[in-house]
Amino acid sequence: MRIAIGIDIGGTNTKYVLAQEDGTVLSSYKKPTPISADKNKKIEELLVDSLREFLNTESAKKVIDGASESSSIAGIGIGIAGLIDRKSGKIIQSPNMSKLNGVPLKDVFEKEFSLPVVIENDANIYAYGEKWVGAGKKFNNFAVVTLGTGLGGGLIYNGELYEGPMEIGHMVIVPSGRYCTCGSYGCLESYASGRAIVDNVVSALEKGTESLLSKCCDGNIYKITPEIVFKTALEGDNLSREVFRDLGQFLGIGMSNLMNILDLEAIIIGGGLIGAWDLYIDKLNKEASKRAFKPLSSVPVLKSTLTKNAGSIGAAGFLFSKIASNPTGADQ
Repeated sequence: MRIAIGIDIGGTNTKYVLAQEDGTVLSSYKKPTPISADKNKKIEELLVDSLREFLNTESAKKVIDGASESSSIAGIGIGIAGLIDRKSGKIIQSPNMSKLNGVPLKDVFEKEFSLPVVIENDANIYAYGEKWVGAGKKFNNFAVVTLGTGLGGGLIYNGELYEGPMEIGHMVIVPSGRYCTCGSYGCLESYASGRAIVDNVVSALEKGTESLLSKCCDGNIYKITPEIVFKTALEGDNLSREVFRDLGQFLGIGMSNLMNILDLEAIIIGGGLIGAWDLYIDKLNKEASKRAFKPLSSVPVLKSTLTKNAGSIGAAGFLFSKIASNPTGADQ
């Protein structure tokens, strides 16, 4: 059984897996994503170095050394936020990794590892992973929302991955609203994401709102993370809980738009904030039900079953699908 390398380049961390064609993960690795180049190397070179580090870990070497000819590495699948030129493998625009804009990442990795490489939007390959081995296996039409540092989206339609932008996080829900990293204003991502959680908390604390958060990070509120907000929410902090309820409300507005536009059987939510599910799902469901066209408002909103390495697993699966459709290589 062949093996693929799956890479999920996130705004905070990059995750790697070695996975089989049945979706079994044989080895995994996580490392902070380089957000800036050092004096000697570009970001893409640092990402290459990180993959080499993973392949040289004891667990990865054990898998590779024990692989027979029939289970050799088939290629590399990569997911990254933003718009991708699928033919050339070039990053057109990535909101979280702007220094990779214009970089032919496919060529970089193919040159370094002499393996077929495919690159796709990170939320798209997350959706592919859910269809392949996750909560979407029984559905032919569903959307995936990845809730992490930013907010991404993918779509499975008629059983196949829709290989389009599907930038759910950049639908405008508040005219003349907050500035978004994409350059627009009022995007869903600016109100429902890890970045939005921190922005909301810091803004409230700057205005003098009482909260347990004002005492964390040695009083430096600008070091607050979504994980810290989640922890204080579980401790009963009113501000933290309110921020998650607000996130649920805005997510509900966005999900109602998807329900109204697409013929969906389900919406699956995943990403780094899936652990806070209980803090926002009720508000999300109420808001979506209130705003969606009534005959379409019964679409279930489900939790991802691929909570640990969904993006990297999906990237590996997507590589296998491209190899199967083009046995001579992964070029799209």
